[in-house]
Amino acid sequence: MTSSVQQQWIPFGSEVRRLRIEQGFSQAKLGTKINVSAGMVGHIERATRPANRAQVDKLEEVFATGGELLRIWSEIMRRRNVPEWFQDALLMERQSQRIEEYHPILIPGLLQTEAYAEVLIRSWQPQATDKEVSGLVNGRLQRLDYLRARRPALWFIVDEIVVTRPVGSFEILDKQIRKIVGLAQDGTIRFQVLPTRPRHPGMCPPFRIMSLEEQRVVYVEHALGGQTESASEKVTKMGVRFGAMQADALSPDDTVVYLEKLRKGFG
Repeated sequence: MTSSVQQQWIPFGSEVRRLRIEQGFSQAKLGTKINVSAGMVGHIERATRPANRAQVDKLEEVFATGGELLRIWSEIMRRRNVPEWFQDALLMERQSQRIEEYHPILIPGLLQTEAYAEVLIRSWQPQATDKEVSGLVNGRLQRLDYLRARRPALWFIVDEIVVTRPVGSFEILDKQIRKIVGLAQDGTIRFQVLPTRPRHPGMCPPFRIMSLEEQRVVYVEHALGGQTESASEKVTKMGVRFGAMQADALSPDDTVVYLEKLRKGFG
């Protein structure tokens, strides 16, 4: 039976093949050097079977890539529990120096607790197995850990309904708000609540502006996924909208006070 190609592993397999040919190795010779069969080398190169960490370490020794193969492999491993439609946005997220995000109905994924994320994922994907749900939840939780090590500027604005409507239960919401307050107080994020009003600049779908080293992009979410825009006029337009929301929202300090008062009411 022919093994199916695993699309996410194509870049890694292609790089292994390029390096092998560049070094003048046959698949059999490379297999001998990394203690696998020639057939397994073929699987890795065709992306029909992924390499494990031990095999990647041996490939690094053979090709002396200075960690580049490991970097590619590690990035794919981090992305394996991320929905395909979000993977490009995730790559940009990890390269961003500043992220500004607005959400009108939910706590942004970067900030979600395990329980909050699980309720959402089970609601959206009722057919998913426990293992699949666990993988998606863990993939979501790891995103902030990765960014905290790099310390980009993170600024979030949400509508008031987001922090007053329970997702799962008031206990889950309470722990979620406690996490946000902690992140705000330790300087990891800036967080603002946009009070409920008949009209305000936040009447739009969720979006995020990601500032990379040489460009800014906007990622706009919709029911079936999301869309990335890099045209300067569109990015500027959304930047102006985010600025208007910053001006209309409670200040970051006042937001923390407000959230603490909310938590007392949950008891």
